[in-house]
Amino acid sequence: MRLFLTGGTGFIGSHVLAAALAAGHQVRALRRSPASAPVIPLPGEPEWCQGDLASLEASALEGVEAVLHLASAGVSPKPASWEELVQANVAGSLRLLERAAEAGVRRCVVAGSSHEYGNAARRYEAIPPDAPLEPLSPYGASKAAAFQLLRAFAIARGLELFYGRIFSAYGEGQFEGNVWPSLRRAARSGDDFPMTSGRQVSDFIPVADVAAHLLAACTRPDVAAGVPLVVNIGSGAATSLLAFAEAEWERLGATGRLRPGVLPDRPDQIERYVPDLAGLRLPAPPLP
Repeated sequence: MRLFLTGGTGFIGSHVLAAALAAGHQVRALRRSPASAPVIPLPGEPEWCQGDLASLEASALEGVEAVLHLASAGVSPKPASWEELVQANVAGSLRLLERAAEAGVRRCVVAGSSHEYGNAARRYEAIPPDAPLEPLSPYGASKAAAFQLLRAFAIARGLELFYGRIFSAYGEGQFEGNVWPSLRRAARSGDDFPMTSGRQVSDFIPVADVAAHLLAACTRPDVAAGVPLVVNIGSGAATSLLAFAEAEWERLGATGRLRPGVLPDRPDQIERYVPDLAGLRLPAPPLP
């Protein structure tokens, strides 16, 4: 399959790019410059396209069968200004779908974020994909705004839009300031790991599984023209941060101690942030 991918040098995008190449797909990937490199090793090289979403032209998508949009600004804990969030996450995302429509691309797979739900999560044991969007962060707000535009555009132009809101992905290549890389670093060095109480409950999903779901969405037969399919992407297991940390601490063979409660919990913390996985199917195994 001929794919066009954005965000291929980022955390989740690098894993999607690696999985696509390993499956034998032809991938054209957008990156800002030759200095931009994926955060994990690849089994091959895509056809790199230099530039950004603001300068993207329809000619870059000629012959493409599906677009995978994974580029995003402001993913926690990396800061971004309000202007950067609007330009990259909102205007840039809409421009991509506009260029895709001009080039005759029918299928668009877009990575959303669980942060779009925000305060609405307080009202659900498991957040459904059609829950109200009440983001509490600038990043979540920009993703929610982008979703509304992309959904309306896909309906108006008859595009096949798959929109997957990703919950707590973790794994190789993740930004070092996030919890799992920090935990692994402490485990490998033999240090103790100070943390919050860890009582908040979420859904932790290996990034390779996220990549498999997004890649499978490129060929799902239940994504119809003009009828966007919105799903949550998670593991299906509701787990406290402490239980997750304890399991990873043991798996990594750590010799130090976990020290829950040493760091304060956020006063506005949402105690349960778990997805309803309605509409999410197990991806098909890769082609041999």
